[in-house]
Amino acid sequence: MQELFSNAPAHWPKVHIEGLIKSSAPEVKAANRLLFATTVETVFRKSGIQVLEADVLRLTREGVLEIPLRVRAEDGEYDLFFYPIADEKAAAHYVAVHELAQKWGRIRPVFYSTDDLLAIYPETLEPVTRRDRLYIQAALSAPKGQYAMWWAQAPGELFHYSSTYDLFDRIYREINGFEMRAFALILLELGMIQEEYEFTSSTFPDSTVEIPVEGPEGVPILISFSQQRGLRFHFHMDRASAEYRDLFLNLFLLRLKSWRKETDLEHIKRLDSPAYIWWRELGRRLRLSTSSGEHAISAVGSVKR
Repeated sequence: MQELFSNAPAHWPKVHIEGLIKSSAPEVKAANRLLFATTVETVFRKSGIQVLEADVLRLTREGVLEIPLRVRAEDGEYDLFFYPIADEKAAAHYVAVHELAQKWGRIRPVFYSTDDLLAIYPETLEPVTRRDRLYIQAALSAPKGQYAMWWAQAPGELFHYSSTYDLFDRIYREINGFEMRAFALILLELGMIQEEYEFTSSTFPDSTVEIPVEGPEGVPILISFSQQRGLRFHFHMDRASAEYRDLFLNLFLLRLKSWRKETDLEHIKRLDSPAYIWWRELGRRLRLSTSSGEHAISAVGSVKR
């Protein structure tokens, strides 16, 4: 039985593991990760540290980060990363994760490995987040509740001065004239179409399409599309924080930028679309309005289920 090296808090119990296989083969990595999770759960149960979930996807400002194990201790939640092979690649991954946490917060990384990763100094760091998809799954139905594109977090907060407005504004600018193709990108990820051309203007000429999905971290989202208002995201107001809302929109923006590079759309001349014109005029009206945040919620887009 082997004791694992870790930078966990000193009062945490030591983790000893048996049956570990040192291999980078996908099936072996999956088996090692399962072995680590079950071992940690057994050891931590006696110390009052609760294992929350395994194989978690967490949103960050730089994309989606996969976390092997999340636990809750007396002083909060931690993200556990397991490295069966303690080499430069493992050290580089953990250093990158640690720097991500230091830069943006939201994660508290702790490593477990067969050697001390902090004694290994990697020459280069690779990206540890993914931004090539949204990590959404289609849901049979939307959980009951109020969904909105935005809502105030503090008294007096105004939509058109919020970070959420800036993100939506950048999204509307990015997909101006390409709204249908951007929505097709989502349909492709959900497996609802196999090719982009399957979704055309003749498919839903005058109607609004609504698709309930589960976003990263299990948050319910309603994705809607119409010719007049374009592509919109409505977040469950009781289950999505303002931070999550902005992080998801930022992820979509990152996805759009990589998609536009892949498809070489920069040379295509575009006219302002009806959706972009609606958005631009909405922003102008809200800036001139003295109405409350509730009015902005309704004007921007609110759905009740």
